[in-house]
Amino acid sequence: MRTAARLLWVYLAGALCSCAAPAPRVSPVAPEGATPVGPFLPEARTLFEGCTPVPDRADSRLYRCDGVTVWLTEREDLTPEQALMEAQARITERLGPGATVVEEALPLAGSPWPSVRVEACEAEDCRAAGYASAVTGALGRVRQLGCVVQAPVRPLLARCLELLESLASNGSPEGETLGRESLLVPPRLPWRALAVPDGCQLAASTARAGRIRCEGASLSWSLYEPAQSQVTERWRSQRVAELVDALPGAGPVEEVPCRLENLDTRCARFMVPSSEGPLRVWAAAVTWEDRALFAACSHRASEPPYPAVCNGAFTLP
Repeated sequence: MRTAARLLWVYLAGALCSCAAPAPRVSPVAPEGATPVGPFLPEARTLFEGCTPVPDRADSRLYRCDGVTVWLTEREDLTPEQALMEAQARITERLGPGATVVEEALPLAGSPWPSVRVEACEAEDCRAAGYASAVTGALGRVRQLGCVVQAPVRPLLARCLELLESLASNGSPEGETLGRESLLVPPRLPWRALAVPDGCQLAASTARAGRIRCEGASLSWSLYEPAQSQVTERWRSQRVAELVDALPGAGPVEEVPCRLENLDTRCARFMVPSSEGPLRVWAAAVTWEDRALFAACSHRASEPPYPAVCNGAFTLP
C-alpha cells in the first residue's frame, strides 16, 4: 500500500498558518484567459481544454485530462536514459503486475527519442496503457515525460501523444519554469502566508497552487479567479472525483459539514489505505471575495483532525 500513500502525496499537501500583519494581495490567476481549472498560455488552451493542473513537485507538473493523465518533470540530475527508466518505472508501478513494455521511438520536439509503451491487456481487452519518454529541453535540462490512459485505450493514446509532443516541445503549458528556483517562498494564499512545519517539505508553491507534505499528513491548495458559484461547485466535484480515482483502494465518499478558511462549506471525506495505516482525506472548496479556493488535507485516521500541517485551513463547525 506504499503506492497509495505516494500517490496521495502527489495530490495532497501543506501547512497553513495565520500572520499577525495583513498579507499583500497576490493575484493567483490573471483574469484574462482564466478557466475553471487554471490558466494556460493562449497557444496551449485548445489542446489542454478540460485539463486540470495538479501540483506534483517544484520541478514537475501533472495534468488530468478526461481519461488521460500526463506529466512533465524538468530534471538536471539525470541523463535522458536515466529519466526514461525512471518514467517507465512510474508507469509500470501505476499499471500493476502483468503490464508489458514495448520499446519504440517517438517523434517528439522534432526528433525521434527512445521511448516505451506500457500496456495492461488481456487478449484485445486493455484496461490501461501509457507512454514514457525523455528529451533534452531548455537550459540543458532533461524533460521527463509520461502519460497513462484508461479504457478505451486506443483513442486516448492518440490524445496522450498530442499532449506529450506539446510538453516535449514547449514545456509547461502554463508558462511556468519548473525547478526549485521557481518556488514561491514562503508559500502563501492571497490573504495570508503559509508555513512549512519542521520535518515537512514544500513540494510545490506558485501564486495559484501548492503542496506541502509531511510523514502521514499533507495538504494541497489551488485557486482560480474570477470565482463563479456554479463553476466552483463543478470544479470541486471534479477535483474530488479525480482524487478518488487516483488513489487505489479509496473508500466511499461522505459529505460532512466543515469550515475551510473559516467559511462554512461541506467536505468530501474518505479513507485511503497506506503502509503506515489508513489515511483520512478531507477536500472542500470555497469562494473568497473574487476567487475560489480548493484544498485537500490528509492525516492518519488514528489521529484527530486536523494535524498541524493543515494549521487552521480546515476546522470543524
